[in-house]
Amino acid sequence: MARLSHRALALALSGGALATAAPALAVTATCTGTPATCVAGVPVSVEGLGGTRQFTVEDVHGADLAAIDLGTGGAQPFRTHVKDTGFTATGQSFSVSASMTNLYLRDGAGHNYAVKVPSSDVSIGFGAVPLAGKGISLADLPTLSVSGTLSSCLNLSGALKAALGLDVLGLVLDPSNTALTNLCGVLGVAGGPVAATADGVLQQVTPTLSSLLDLPTPLSGATGGTFSNPSFAAGTVGAGDPAKDSTPETAVPLMSGGAMSLTPGLLAALTTALTDQLAGLPLVNGTGTGAQTTVAALVDALAQSPSAISSALGAVLQTLPLADQLTVLQSLSASLVAPVAADVAALSGDYYSFPVLRATPDTPVPGTYDGTLTVTFVQS
Repeated sequence: MARLSHRALALALSGGALATAAPALAVTATCTGTPATCVAGVPVSVEGLGGTRQFTVEDVHGADLAAIDLGTGGAQPFRTHVKDTGFTATGQSFSVSASMTNLYLRDGAGHNYAVKVPSSDVSIGFGAVPLAGKGISLADLPTLSVSGTLSSCLNLSGALKAALGLDVLGLVLDPSNTALTNLCGVLGVAGGPVAATADGVLQQVTPTLSSLLDLPTPLSGATGGTFSNPSFAAGTVGAGDPAKDSTPETAVPLMSGGAMSLTPGLLAALTTALTDQLAGLPLVNGTGTGAQTTVAALVDALAQSPSAISSALGAVLQTLPLADQLTVLQSLSASLVAPVAADVAALSGDYYSFPVLRATPDTPVPGTYDGTLTVTFVQS
């Protein structure tokens, strides 16, 4: 009977921004000895950007894999699992591979290294569905195209007149309010369109994907193969083999994940999900959450707009209290600008490969043979 155990490497990563505590020039050096040696200690801190990427090797039910028993020869499936939770390093890729020791005859508490089944009798294959992804969601910072139409100051609604500081005839109540006077002058008797492009509020969306090819982290690399050269790595059964050599071990590919990519299919699904989600939200509200954008972002976008009417409106809004800003801004509407990859701030989801370990051992001596399967995860 051949029995294989495994050693899986788990890795959790989080992004970070390096910052120095205030200010570095204020740090005083301490000098000792003759001649003097001066050392200045500068406090350094790291702020996590949030998000993790975790890797595990599991049985087919999702439990951590403890061992694989191949009996007298046969096949046993397992799975590798990469889990992203708010993962912000969307440009990073990963790969998963496996190496295998020879299988050595168990001898009491140890092994008889002279009697072995070569690693080349063991291989990795895959079934009909080698790779899968599920639970995919994206944190997206949408860009909004904001628009509306203002009439002359005389013909604005009563609510807008009151919010802006106009009387019922559209006259400026405070003559010193030059920003409002300028707006009324720009509007004239005909009024005109308001237009600006503003950053929206971060949205967590779950796009409906119809193809494995449209995963935000493209999956590939489930090629498998035979363990032609054994592993003698430290911590494995093979490390104690007196006949070990320096021949590079065979690394059999199990899974690869590429940097985030917006395929046409993913772009269409993301656009639909964002459009549906934004349609259920007000353009702005008093809290800045649960809205398409914030008051501050929209007022700033209007003030920076190349449109004379929009920039004049933005200048007026900058002088108003929040309640009046909301009254005016709620007369506008927004539509989604087509998303781009840079809008995606973080990814969440589960990615799997489903390898099958196979053995066709020619055991020279009856007994139990042990080996170590090492599964390695590398991110770059």
